[in-house]
Amino acid sequence: MANPRGTKDKTDPKFDDISSRLKDLGSRIEAEKSQTAAAEKPSMKYQGASDYSKGYRLASEFVAGVLVGGLLGFGLDKLFGTLPLFLIVFLLLGFGAGILNMSRSANRTPPTAEELRNMPKPDDDEDEDK
Repeated sequence: MANPRGTKDKTDPKFDDISSRLKDLGSRIEAEKSQTAAAEKPSMKYQGASDYSKGYRLASEFVAGVLVGGLLGFGLDKLFGTLPLFLIVFLLLGFGAGILNMSRSANRTPPTAEELRNMPKPDDDEDEDK
């Protein structure tokens, strides 16, 4: 039986082919998106490693502050002959500096990939000045 346009009521085989091809394309796109998302996600194996590296960095910030303060205090005490005075003062200052450096380092977040892309290049700044 024909409809008013003169075509058959059954669907045309070429339209079935396009429909199946669109479904296949959609499923391939979804599979590619899931693979890309899985590839961008950091591995759980190394997730703890980044936490360890942050901890070691913070600990080294603190230890460096205390060591520098202690060495400066000890050096000044040897220079002036007042052994415990400057050592105690500079150890306390080194302790405070270590805590301050740790807090600054802990609150610092690395820039995201989007922020890095939007940063001006050094060559762009020189061209604007001319």
